[in-house]
Amino acid sequence: MQRSSLIALSLLLVGSLGACKKDKTETKADLLTGKNWQVSAATITYTGSQTGTEDIYKELVDCEKDNFLRFNSNKSLEANEGKNVCPDSEQVAMGSWDINSDQTKLYLNSPELGGGAAVQVDIVELSSSKMVLKSTIVQPDVTTVTNTTFSAK
Repeated sequence: MQRSSLIALSLLLVGSLGACKKDKTETKADLLTGKNWQVSAATITYTGSQTGTEDIYKELVDCEKDNFLRFNSNKSLEANEGKNVCPDSEQVAMGSWDINSDQTKLYLNSPELGGGAAVQVDIVELSSSKMVLKSTIVQPDVTTVTNTTFSAK
């Protein structure tokens, strides 16, 4: 009787272990998609002939503060003006996005983000609720680093 109970218990344990599925590891692309990402902080730092850091978020007007980006799983990008549309602005501008293979850089292409060429930004931090992107522009006399923090809404 004990032997059959041990066998049954062993089969039950093996069966339950085999039924467990591995949790899917969420990629950064997964974390990006399906959310409205709204700017919550932004700074620009100059080094070289100009030096200093500016809080550029505080310079945004109200109609810019509710704007958001939406990354779709089909790699389309929506730049949306939000509820408070700025004068002479379209409600939605569409573009595209991609991420590099090691998930450290985003490539954004949208009329709202500067037009024809894709913008490359570094992914500093990305969670389900927060994203921090950094762009660096090196010119002969000054290097400009922009850090932008987004909150998922």
